[in-house]
Amino acid sequence: MSLVLIIADREDERQVAISRGLELASKMGWGAQVAAFAYESLSAMGVKETSKRELIRKKLLARRKTEVEAQVNRLKPSGLRVAVTVVWQKSVHLWIDQQCARKEYAAVIKTGHRTESFVYTPTDWHLLRECPAPVIIAAEKKWRATKPIVAAVDLTSNSRIKRQLNDAVISTAKRYAEALGCGVYVLHALHIPAVLTELDLVDEYSHTQKLKDELQPRLIKLASNHGISMKNIKLKQGPVEKVITSEAARLKAQLVVMGTVGRSGIKARLMGNTAERVLTSLRTDVLTLKPWA
Repeated sequence: MSLVLIIADREDERQVAISRGLELASKMGWGAQVAAFAYESLSAMGVKETSKRELIRKKLLARRKTEVEAQVNRLKPSGLRVAVTVVWQKSVHLWIDQQCARKEYAAVIKTGHRTESFVYTPTDWHLLRECPAPVIIAAEKKWRATKPIVAAVDLTSNSRIKRQLNDAVISTAKRYAEALGCGVYVLHALHIPAVLTELDLVDEYSHTQKLKDELQPRLIKLASNHGISMKNIKLKQGPVEKVITSEAARLKAQLVVMGTVGRSGIKARLMGNTAERVLTSLRTDVLTLKPWA
């Protein structure tokens, strides 16, 4: 049986990820593991003795586990198997990455915390860039089972890896849609750099039509390979993050599935990636897949 790893929200927050993750696990036929974290800098608090530190750790972990188990018992659907793990860990993303390297998960689900500065990268961004498993960043809006799933793809790339990632994104979106009882829309953004139109180097309308004509054979093949109606494949002009955000809002999508190629180091800090830019403004759940996931 496949397993989903659900990251419990902090004690003072609504348990969005637990609620969403347990419902999703039930509908997808998965088992569920809920991971919660506790950490205090005991040395900074003046606790010097090793035995006393260990006693405090045990008490804090036991209290946290009792809280999370009560939340799980209140929220879990009937018949769903759920394991609860509580870990003493400051760097949550490191534990998640190590756990996913040891065990295969169908997805990791975590509530989104969409703030970032240059000097601090939240757990969300770390997971998008580094986690080997598919990652679902859950928004606080309610799950709407009657709304569609959007599969965001890049149809212009000739890269074999990106084409394989497109297929994985669409196949995954279809699998979720079948379990959740909703439709699938495939979305591609036709991005024309603003500088080209501002300098009158290209005519926006004619260039867009040319791109659509060039993509038509790929659209037909994609629709045939995945059994998707052509009317559910959308080409929209604009920057990728704006197109995805506006179309997801228009369709009231409950989930956006997209690929992401993780970056690390200073390059990631300066550039980010499309999934990260989408998350800054999108107010629905996002499922990201990496080429190796």
